[in-house]
Amino acid sequence: MIGLGWSITEDALDQYVIRYVERHTSNNWTRLLVRGGLNPARSLANVLAFRPPWYRDNRPGVDSSQLQDLEFMESLRERNTVLVEVSPPSGVAPFEFNLTATIKTYLGDAHAEPCVGGGGTAALRVASQWQFVVDVSGCKLLGLANNLSGDSLSYLGGARWIPNPVGRWTSHAELLLGGTKLTQELVYPELEKAAKASTANSTAAYVLHAMYTKDWETNGFTIQAGTGLDVKLNNALSYRVAKLEYSHSWTKELNGIKYQNGLQFTTGLVLRMGTW
Repeated sequence: MIGLGWSITEDALDQYVIRYVERHTSNNWTRLLVRGGLNPARSLANVLAFRPPWYRDNRPGVDSSQLQDLEFMESLRERNTVLVEVSPPSGVAPFEFNLTATIKTYLGDAHAEPCVGGGGTAALRVASQWQFVVDVSGCKLLGLANNLSGDSLSYLGGARWIPNPVGRWTSHAELLLGGTKLTQELVYPELEKAAKASTANSTAAYVLHAMYTKDWETNGFTIQAGTGLDVKLNNALSYRVAKLEYSHSWTKELNGIKYQNGLQFTTGLVLRMGTW
């Protein structure tokens, strides 16, 4: 998070402070110091690449003769790029991060109660209509017996297809492969009281915990397919109105409860990187 914030801050300083100074001063030393000092990470990267710290690949150097018509050059470049076909198209984010809230319902005989939780999804655009997706999510298993708790963790990766990536409303379909881990833990209250009363205060918590609990765990390959709908709020944010997914995992039953087939509803905010 610190690295991401640092990168965004340097980009903002370059766009709104450094360019402003360059347009309003003719002193080469001032331009040099502003470029090099306000973007230290970029300056160090330039040095390691055997370039001057103030080098920029999107505009000339700091010499006043090169920058005297910088504003005209930038406007000309913006007009010309409209005629060039780019991938992804202008306004389409190269990278997206989605923070989700999820509810999952299990299907079939002797199926489990719903599972409620959330997760995160990172999507890297590999073509105008295609993204490579990595999804990690977890949820708490509901409807279990007294003193019995459980959770589910899914880790998936795959492809997402967006038929029309340009526009305020966008839909997508995706197919993900990976794994699911399910765990349950039963706590024996009587044993807990006895263990805490008979052991010293210096006993490690994990040692004490194992004396009054029993655990079950299963892992299995998982395939998940679904479709969703997003609405663009601004250049930086979209809202995932709804995403509906079906998943099948090759996990075993836990205490006679089946978790193999699930229908999942997801919603949440999408951070769109590279568009602002």
